[in-house]
Amino acid sequence: MFFFAPLFSRLHPSELEIWYRRALLASAATSALRLHQRLKSLNTGFSRQVLEVLIAEDSSHYLLYSIMFAILPPVTVSLVPVFLFALLHVASFTNTLLNVSVCTNNGATGDGPEVSTRSQNSSYFHQTLQKLVNKVKSNDQNILRIIALNEIMLMIVCIFMAISGPRIFVLPFIYYPFLKMRYNSRRNPYTRNAFLELRIALQNVAYHSKCPAFVSRMIYGLITIVSRLGSSSYTGN
Repeated sequence: MFFFAPLFSRLHPSELEIWYRRALLASAATSALRLHQRLKSLNTGFSRQVLEVLIAEDSSHYLLYSIMFAILPPVTVSLVPVFLFALLHVASFTNTLLNVSVCTNNGATGDGPEVSTRSQNSSYFHQTLQKLVNKVKSNDQNILRIIALNEIMLMIVCIFMAISGPRIFVLPFIYYPFLKMRYNSRRNPYTRNAFLELRIALQNVAYHSKCPAFVSRMIYGLITIVSRLGSSSYTGN
């Protein structure tokens, strides 16, 4: 809601910034709730091991992400992963509601699943909604891959924005720990896989005979820096 509301209204830029921060704060609240649910599911007291588990959660990553961009000057592209994660969550929740409604109709009619199926097919709204949900679910891996690529490209955006203005000079230094957590995430390998795909593509460019020597050195230097993202985590394990 906070993402789409400004698109359908004529707002002053200052008001658009308010909606921007509301979207990020809503994302932070959602991440905090999911993190709280994860903590309750562990059924153990708070300890260092529990803290390590929580830090490894995607919810903790995006809780920090949302708070970080909410307090800094606006970076519009930061809303892309927030919107896409919200889309996945809405699709999952809507699918659950649709399944519950089908079961409720079966129990209410007492006529078995055949009548429920005919009733479902006759409902244009239900059928259309189910198609949209299935479309999102069938592309969930592609969506997660887009999110991972956006997380990486956002680092480049942060660097350029830091160069252009002193107000957000610290942005790359704040964003780097988030990107490192995403790279080392055990539950979500998409960011790490995206780094691998980009590494292969850049190495192919560096190996090309027409690639200038200074460009090759820059590419290998960049690969070395990225390789350090996971070095501390894996050596610690």
